[in-house]
Amino acid sequence: MARQRSFHPDGQVRHSQLITTYGPGAMVDLPDCSVVIGGLNFWSYGPDQEPERIEEPRLIAKLRQALGVGTLHLQKPPLHDVGPGGRHRPGSIRSPEFPNWFVAQLEETHIDASGRHYRTRPLVEGHRLDRGWWFDADRKKHRVVPVRFVQSCPNGHLSDIDWRTFAHGKKTSCKATLWMDEAGAGNDFTEIYVRCSNPSCNARRQLSATKQRTDQEDGGLPVLGFCEGHRPWLGAYGQEACRNDKGKTYPNRLLVRSASNAYFPELISAISIPEPIDAVREVLTRHLGAFEKINSAAKLEVWLEDFAPAPIAEGLQGFSAEQIYQALVAVRGGEAPSEKTEALKRQELRALLGSVSDLKKGAGSSRFDVEQLDLTGKPVWFTAKVNRVLKVHRLREVLALLGFTRLEPVVNQIDGDPLDLGVKRAAIDIKEPSWLPAVENLGEGFFLSLDPAAIRGWLKRDGVQQHLSKHQDAFRTWNKEHSLTEETFGWPGGAYLMLHTLAHLLITEAALDCGYGASSIKERIYAFLTLVMEFSSTPVGAARRDPWAGLLPWPTAWMNCSDLRLSVEDYVPMTPSVPAMIRRTPWRSAMPMVPPAMVVC
Repeated sequence: MARQRSFHPDGQVRHSQLITTYGPGAMVDLPDCSVVIGGLNFWSYGPDQEPERIEEPRLIAKLRQALGVGTLHLQKPPLHDVGPGGRHRPGSIRSPEFPNWFVAQLEETHIDASGRHYRTRPLVEGHRLDRGWWFDADRKKHRVVPVRFVQSCPNGHLSDIDWRTFAHGKKTSCKATLWMDEAGAGNDFTEIYVRCSNPSCNARRQLSATKQRTDQEDGGLPVLGFCEGHRPWLGAYGQEACRNDKGKTYPNRLLVRSASNAYFPELISAISIPEPIDAVREVLTRHLGAFEKINSAAKLEVWLEDFAPAPIAEGLQGFSAEQIYQALVAVRGGEAPSEKTEALKRQELRALLGSVSDLKKGAGSSRFDVEQLDLTGKPVWFTAKVNRVLKVHRLREVLALLGFTRLEPVVNQIDGDPLDLGVKRAAIDIKEPSWLPAVENLGEGFFLSLDPAAIRGWLKRDGVQQHLSKHQDAFRTWNKEHSLTEETFGWPGGAYLMLHTLAHLLITEAALDCGYGASSIKERIYAFLTLVMEFSSTPVGAARRDPWAGLLPWPTAWMNCSDLRLSVEDYVPMTPSVPAMIRRTPWRSAMPMVPPAMVVC
């Protein structure tokens, strides 16, 4: 008997894509249609699939603070695995079809009054289709594709363009077929027109008119009208009022569905820092249902003593009932809105600069396996600039989706916290979220800590100051364009630029020497002068060797090969890699921000 094929839907994306490229609110082209990925209210885990939670207390506290909610937890997106050899997990994400205007695949030629030839195709509403086909006047059916233009606003709202109103320049009752005329490659809006086929209308309008802020012919109203607050990814009842910071409604703006500004996910990530309580969290997360009726430390103590199953009781030995209950509250997502918390990257740097033995105390998924490299016998030029090297054999990054924006991205500060530029985050759930989607990235890498005295000496060089002054001028211009002051968003500093440059140079060398793809290696940059004072009482400006800045490159997923881990001891000091790194630098178009000779000298 032939083996039964496993059923898989036409549209599939990876878990990591569901919180990055194709998260809730993103537009995705499928084989036969285009959809907008549904919000969390459309995510279904199926009757036989228990949502898999991800425990990362520091990240959850930061997310609760950002959203202003009391209870919050993280969980992985649903799985769809139905068929022979697979568990029955019919998870799904319902995604409404969008847009609902289509271009029929019937190509004709239109000649305008000047004699120019245009390629023209019918532009039709979705309700005029018959089972997905469009029928012309001769009842011949034609395939359709979604129109590539929609409208949006800075609040992230999304809707179809009212093409009839646009073509006629005003509200109209005309129901004649619209045509889209295109000349050239179809990328120049001045060469694209929307035309009404009714001779009595004789309406034809250039698509570039959508770029005008107002239409003088229509009393100064926006060409595409005012935003009505549509949120199709949240369903039929997702509409809300659209308001800017002055209480006024935004005008609609033309948006190309495939453009890079159509979707900007707002992500927050954290590197797991091992703590002794991690062992308790692992047990609680694994058996969370058993603690359903526990609402106080006193009840927990009695339950553990008299009723708890042996595996749970043994796993929680050595911890008090109060410690366990506090961990239980955190695993459940908290009870009160989180207070202001320290930036995640500051917490991580403090751990990386601390005792190596403390980093090995983690349990389960939070385990952080590191080894400190002995720098004895390494070149003097290297030890004068780098005072700590950690070989990271295992680390875990948790990445959570907070929301998304359109037209303008959310900008993060150097400590990882988001910077408020007045860009409104669009919601990914129709109600106040009690959970957020997240994924785990496991990897390996190395951590370099640079000596602050060497960095200060480098920053004093004339050539470095001249080069960095250009960046500072550009930074001030950017701040001015975004109505920011130095107090609101301060200059990140020359050390940050240098570390960013060095990180990309090291990533490229690691990719060439160790077999990893450069795009699969991430960097995490730490450059906090204020952290120095917390580690040392030495006055600012005095000579010292307290580590305060570093970088952590690591591949974003486990790989079968262990080339990076095996070669890290020879590679990390960069003694053999520096000459090649400098030679190859001119080949890179995007980097460096700082000349390589300035990095290593």
